Amino acid sequence: MSPAQYLPALVLEQSLGDPWLADNSLSYATALQLDEEDAFPEAQVTTLNALGLHKGYVPHGYGGSFRNSETFLALGRVLARRNMSVAVAYSTMLWSTLGWLGGNERQKHEMARWIMQAGSFPCLAYSEADHGADLSANQLTATLNDDGSYTLNGEKWPINRAIRSGFLVLLARTEQGAHLRNHSLFIVAKDQLDSQCYYHLPRIKTHGLKGCDISGIGFRHCVIPASCRVGLEGHGLELALRGFQVTRTYCTALSLGVGDGALRVAAEHAANRQLYGTTIDQLPHTRDVLANAYLSQRLAECLSIVTARGLHVFPELYSSWSSIAKVQASQLVDFACKELSGVLGARFYMRDQHGVGMFQKFVRDGAVVSIFDGSTAVCLDSLATLLDTLTRDGEPPPTQDMLRALFDLEHDLPDLDYDRVKIYSRASDPLLRALPQLVQRLETLAACNDCDTATLYRLQASTRRFMARVDGLKVQIAQARQRGGRNSALRFAQAQSYCAVFTVAACLGLWLFNREKFGRAFKTGQWLEAALNRELGATFRTGALDPTLTDALFAQLDAQRRRGDMFSLLNWPLAEPGQREHLHGFDLDKEYRFEPLAR
Repeated sequence: MSPAQYLPALVLEQSLGDPWLADNSLSYATALQLDEEDAFPEAQVTTLNALGLHKGYVPHGYGGSFRNSETFLALGRVLARRNMSVAVAYSTMLWSTLGWLGGNERQKHEMARWIMQAGSFPCLAYSEADHGADLSANQLTATLNDDGSYTLNGEKWPINRAIRSGFLVLLARTEQGAHLRNHSLFIVAKDQLDSQCYYHLPRIKTHGLKGCDISGIGFRHCVIPASCRVGLEGHGLELALRGFQVTRTYCTALSLGVGDGALRVAAEHAANRQLYGTTIDQLPHTRDVLANAYLSQRLAECLSIVTARGLHVFPELYSSWSSIAKVQASQLVDFACKELSGVLGARFYMRDQHGVGMFQKFVRDGAVVSIFDGSTAVCLDSLATLLDTLTRDGEPPPTQDMLRALFDLEHDLPDLDYDRVKIYSRASDPLLRALPQLVQRLETLAACNDCDTATLYRLQASTRRFMARVDGLKVQIAQARQRGGRNSALRFAQAQSYCAVFTVAACLGLWLFNREKFGRAFKTGQWLEAALNRELGATFRTGALDPTLTDALFAQLDAQRRRGDMFSLLNWPLAEPGQREHLHGFDLDKEYRFEPLAR
């Protein structure tokens, strides 16, 4: 049984049918064909619009269906495991977030109408060719006119959906000074513009996401109404950074979908490839790689769930949590994919074989997540700057109600309050503050049939060792405290280690608050023991796991593969082999129950 917030995604999975069936709209065969042709997935995007998926990008208070970040992430996983180009082409609707964060009521209702009634897609016009992540140095200008309108001049590139978008979320320079109040944010519908005053830059070819519209847009004396500006003049960079706090978290859905798809191809190959008188999934090294990849997928999932829930529970803290989520989830999956390519051997290089071709596409497409919404380096730099604050002692621990809201997947979440999302936090990390409470909860657990005395003892001992490493990291951070200037390479390394600490803490909290809910394989805690024992900061450690834990992880992976389940802590049945799509059974506004999901 899965929590209610996941049911729309489970139903969407069944509605889209088996991706190995070529006739289905979001099939692997079609995904590969579109990739070979560098073709935009027009029919697939139209299918998702017809299903009403666009409603999930609009808060329910403005007529949409968005209520819960977990639901939103789960829907993204379903799409990304089928075709990342489709998931990313569709996900530009996410940039409506900037309107929910900073827009006035008129702008919010207007944007909701664009999305809900017209199915219009935005694009994010932030980056410029010469400035990359240095948004404050951008040169596209919005000059204030006497009548309150603005005149745009300059170019934005590269941009996903620049050509195909219906409206733009645009960051433009409104002052010439080199300071953080020199840009303003605008939301501009293209049908408001004089067609002679803007132009599109040609679409470029890319290594991954071959079907996406990665292009650009330029303006020559293009006048836009004053009503297009979102928030106060000069507050554009602040709004941009607040927006990233939300969207980086949602990037984890893309990594999880890719991770599931790549691991499934490799595991199926290993289960059927005969070598040395056996299938290769019986060879010790192959089993270890598969087990480690499965563990990485579980770590990324736990991190994604906790940060998604945290967006509702602790939105003020998102300057760090969103960076951690995106960095760690993408690295866990990317490194696992690299190791899994060795399981395929020489077939990894053979594009014509259907399954292997999809593995290559998963690897190419998934690698792009690390540069979305601020690259890994940008996120680690932001996190490095906050380390002293995040690890500061002396603040009270979170209440039990807060911990239950964060970790208990059957606990209802409050609505996402966009006004509480800040650029940076002035408080220490509540998850770090909660660790002693979580450890105490673990120490008082009683053994049971599914987690016997020996297993529980090892879990407790592993947690104590983990806590010692956490304390050591805090000491290192304090000793290397920086005052101004650029973050050092050491500081970056400490930020990376902090991501690993946070991830394991998220796993511990989820296990403690949901032990009875997701079956024996979850309850035994062997996967958690493996997570605690994997070296702090490591995304993968071939040969480092105890063979007993390797066997346990492989057994869980193999059971889910044979059942046709998502590689997840949840009960998440995938579409049956040969199952045809039935696109009239999905409705985001419907209150689903468990019965339709029974196998």
